[in-house]
Amino acid sequence: MALTPKQLKDVCYVTGGHLQCRYLDEDVDDKGNLIHVCKKLSPDKKIIDEELIDFYNDMKKNGQDPTKQGVPLADNCQGFVVLKTKQQGYDVKT
Repeated sequence: MALTPKQLKDVCYVTGGHLQCRYLDEDVDDKGNLIHVCKKLSPDKKIIDEELIDFYNDMKKNGQDPTKQGVPLADNCQGFVVLKTKQQGYDVKT
């Protein structure tokens, strides 16, 4: 299930700006609607982490502050396996 607007606000955008979720990605559901997903528990996590390490290394080499580049750096989405049809985690009401 895609992240709901409430989940984006309460979890991923809790601090806003460049501190938003680095694992947050956009996708399209079966109806063509734009959705947000947290890829922390997906196979893409390793690639995202490697890209972040490369980014930090480039910033250090160039003497720049990574927090002023507008790149999402924070790990503030819990991550759920991407399921487009079954509610899970934050969206499940008990």
